Amino acid sequence: MPLTADAKLFAEAARLGREILWLHTFGERFVEGRLAGPPKLPDGERPTIPAGGAIPSDATGFPDMIDYDPAKRRLKIGSGYIDQVDPRVWAYQVSGKQVLRQWFSYRKKNRERPQIGDRRKPSPLGDIQPDHWLPEYSTELLMCSTSLAVW
Repeated sequence: MPLTADAKLFAEAARLGREILWLHTFGERFVEGRLAGPPKLPDGERPTIPAGGAIPSDATGFPDMIDYDPAKRRLKIGSGYIDQVDPRVWAYQVSGKQVLRQWFSYRKKNRERPQIGDRRKPSPLGDIQPDHWLPEYSTELLMCSTSLAVW
């Protein structure tokens, strides 16, 4: 890994790294100098799930798609949605992968992936999955949407 000999540049890179870890751990690591708890946006800018946008928590409403409507600033999850989602949150990528799509791929109804490389049958542990959208998924999604917007 290349490192700079410039002390100011190194200090700035370290500061950015601490901020990213703070955001990606929802405020659990590198808290010093910040308010305790997850990152927050000002009132009126926070992503919200309005009454009509609740993501169904029954097996029949288990979402299988995620999309974004930039005109409404709305993140659509199956038949539910989250409003006030900054477009940069939807566009945020790490190593060429869109973070929210990747996050959702592990929580959607159909978690099958195309086989790449090893053709052995996956572990039976992979078959142990919830049969509905869990409430903590909605909480995590709101926290992801907030953390990425803060960044």
